[in-house]
Amino acid sequence: MRIKRYVAGTMQQAVAMVKADFGDDAVILHTKRFRRGGLFGLFGVPRVEVIAAVEPGARRTSRTKARREEEQLSQARETTAAVLQTLQEEVRSLRRLIGDQQKPALPAGLDSALHRLRAQEIPEAECYELVELVQQASEPADWEDPQRVWERFIEILGARIQTVEPWDFREKPVIAPLVGPTGVGKTTTIAKLAANFSILGGASVGLVTVDTYRIAAVQQLRTYAGIIGLDLLVAYTPDELKDAVERLKDKDLILIDTAGRSQTHAMHMGELRSFLQVLPSPEVHLVLSATTRLADMLDVAARFGEIGFDRLIITKVDETSVFGPLYHVPRLTGKPLSYLTAGQSVPDDIDVATGEQAARLIMGDPP
Repeated sequence: MRIKRYVAGTMQQAVAMVKADFGDDAVILHTKRFRRGGLFGLFGVPRVEVIAAVEPGARRTSRTKARREEEQLSQARETTAAVLQTLQEEVRSLRRLIGDQQKPALPAGLDSALHRLRAQEIPEAECYELVELVQQASEPADWEDPQRVWERFIEILGARIQTVEPWDFREKPVIAPLVGPTGVGKTTTIAKLAANFSILGGASVGLVTVDTYRIAAVQQLRTYAGIIGLDLLVAYTPDELKDAVERLKDKDLILIDTAGRSQTHAMHMGELRSFLQVLPSPEVHLVLSATTRLADMLDVAARFGEIGFDRLIITKVDETSVFGPLYHVPRLTGKPLSYLTAGQSVPDDIDVATGEQAARLIMGDPP
């Protein structure tokens, strides 16, 4: 990794220098404001220090011994994880087989639905609880009919999946930061929300980004903002975020894009917390990708829960065939689903989450 220090008069000038040297793949590691010259630091010229880095290009062919050992260790970990996952799947299969042998056979309609729930990675105990609820809500004569059983499951699942209505702006501004791991689609989701509420809903919308670690991220959101017809404010520090929100206080909705953060990186999570703490009554949305394994989703939710979030947005539902997390994650976190996204089109490919919609994804097409 190449690391370089830059000093400039403003943050914008420093970022431009970073981009000129390292391109859009640069990562900002550290920023500091200080004064140069003057007496004991007084009356000095304001300056900005930025430390940035970029991964080496593909032209570098030699690798150090430590690098090779790191890659070998990473490959070993991946192999071990794959073996463990295979063993876990075999154990689950054996448990299901033993459980099926111990339980009386279910009527055809219920049995088909049970297999669907299992395929959607809903935990076994939850599967049987849902089957019992359907039995209680229907007549035994219906249990053999897959169509009637499917309809009952849609009703019961839909009622048990917690969702929330979209903003009505009776109290404004609504301040909505989107947080989550890298690569889940926060920036695109913000663009979709901004376009829908400003263009289609007629609301006044403000956009702020604090995702200054990726040079290209600011430009991506600025491009969307220009297409939608909105201004974009960039905040490099919590104080600048506080000032930006104050400037937008007359808006109906303030959407805030944050940098993707690994839930296992304590320093990065601490930085994110420092930004959120300056916001007055934010409604924080945790963004998760539907392509993420359930266990990893729950780990992300638990770690971001330490910072605090209020709503769940699930993205990329068009890129998976497993929708059990739409049921399980809101129940375990106690947080409602707010939006579901499927695709990259702006302002399309985003829906207000409803229990029925999530239930239909889980149960699939009617038999």
